[in-house]
Amino acid sequence: MSKDINKMRNLVQISSMVAESSDFFSIKDKIIEKMLEVVHPAKACVNLFYKNNYKHAYLVCSQTLEKIPGFFPIGEPIGVKIEFSTYPKYIHESVKEKKVIYIENVFEDERAEDEREMARVEGYVGRIIFPLIVNDIVVGFMTCFLNEEDTISDYDIDFISSVASLMALSIEITTKNNNIQRLVNKLRSAISSINEATKNFYHNKDINKFLDHLSEQACDITNSKEALIIIDEDSYNNKIFSSYNMEKRRKTTTEVYSSIGEILAKENRGGYCNNASCCIVNNVNIDNYIYYKLFDKNKQIGCIVCANGDGYTDDDLNILSILANQVAVGMKLYEYNLVDVKHKLLANELNILNKQQKLIMDKSMMECNDEKELYYYHRPARVVGGDFYYATKVDDENIVYIVADVMGHGIVSNYVVAMIKGAFKVLCNQYKTPGEIMTNLNKMLYDEFDKMGVFTTCLISVFNTKNNKIAISNAGHYSPIMVNNDGSIKINLNCIKGIPLGILEDSEYETNIFDANNSPMICMYTDGVLEIKNKEKEEYGIGRLEKFLQENYNLDQQKMIENLKHDLREFASTDSFDDDIMIVMLKNR
Repeated sequence: MSKDINKMRNLVQISSMVAESSDFFSIKDKIIEKMLEVVHPAKACVNLFYKNNYKHAYLVCSQTLEKIPGFFPIGEPIGVKIEFSTYPKYIHESVKEKKVIYIENVFEDERAEDEREMARVEGYVGRIIFPLIVNDIVVGFMTCFLNEEDTISDYDIDFISSVASLMALSIEITTKNNNIQRLVNKLRSAISSINEATKNFYHNKDINKFLDHLSEQACDITNSKEALIIIDEDSYNNKIFSSYNMEKRRKTTTEVYSSIGEILAKENRGGYCNNASCCIVNNVNIDNYIYYKLFDKNKQIGCIVCANGDGYTDDDLNILSILANQVAVGMKLYEYNLVDVKHKLLANELNILNKQQKLIMDKSMMECNDEKELYYYHRPARVVGGDFYYATKVDDENIVYIVADVMGHGIVSNYVVAMIKGAFKVLCNQYKTPGEIMTNLNKMLYDEFDKMGVFTTCLISVFNTKNNKIAISNAGHYSPIMVNNDGSIKINLNCIKGIPLGILEDSEYETNIFDANNSPMICMYTDGVLEIKNKEKEEYGIGRLEKFLQENYNLDQQKMIENLKHDLREFASTDSFDDDIMIVMLKNR
């Protein structure tokens, strides 16, 4: 009975680990250790398949056969790549039929004939395979090895099956989290590249270089082999077009062009087809395609088409729509330049906007209670930046504050900042938790963001000044850095991350609660400080920021900001940076 109780206790502990972590690779070995405490296979290991590819099984667990680390040193989280065909046939059967298979004696069971020599060397006699299943798809398998002294009951097998199910759940959580991060990284990279291309376009007036650059970007962010951008002002009679072939890495005459008419005739603004042979009849080599049309208000001015990718998804369409909107904005800026915008007037307006933005944030410097204070350091890369911070006290106990990073700079980003501030001020008085505020902020602003083709990463926090608890909701942003009382950094901070605001209208955001009593500093920041580069093109990065906070967290506001400016200047050997810098600190007074 006590053994059964121990199994239940360990199963609960494993469940807690899975629920609290968004990274399977950081807890996988702990799960195995907890499992082996109460059941007695000699060892257990885990193999994973990636992207539904069953050609290779990646060994990711350290509790494995003695000879494996010698042949395949396990260091990277992804694991070591092993040909799946080298595994016994009964493991293939377990994966294919999604069932547990128990080989009680490899020296008697003919299905294990090929592995008997390895079993003698390693000292095991039995082997059990547990498939790891996510959404009815096998994503890997766990192997348990038994020596002659090991015994295992049906109840033990049920227990290990439960552990395998929890592993599969952790893998699913990790995959979703990684997919969100990959989407965010793709969006950041695409927007940054487009902004740079648009700036060059504005100065050198070379439309061909502009479109060439963006067609290459379209290939890259959708994993396509070729892409085509058409800019058209007169019903596609006089087309300006650019194409790019990813395999040849150069501009090329594309076969997509001969089939573009059929795609342009579609009524939808954007879409994709993964079986193009039934849709395109011009006898060209297109397996699949994805497209998004370019609009200036309600007027169609062009189209982006990518073809022959790995298989397109809604995420690809969302990213391509943002690229399309940015292309349209770039074309509009170019049009404004051609009609000779009055630059002095524009510069004056930007300076006014900069002062307004600074005034908004200055009012958010505040003493929270006898222990804590809020302050920030902000340095925009240009006259008007896309980073934003605002704090307000909503009642006697709670201070709500927001840190946002709008993708882009200038008037558009300032307009977005103004919308965020207005909506946030309303919502933080209507809802109590940051998750509720974030969810409703996204719903309120989605249509405007969608029209402009922008998005923003964001952190919203509610700090309770009475009990020193801080609740945080994360929309695709970097997680905060928490400094412990002893000056160390709190590791494995479980700040669950949702997707950025403005990507999906019905996104739901979670609330994460932390105890600030044991943290003399909680730091939130935007990516500008991390991406500062030195002469060797090394980035400042999270590691250096964490080290700086450890060495300076107990200083007063003025001295800490002075030291930060000095540290960044020494690292980069310059006072001029390419992106906005925003750091917000909730720290002991």
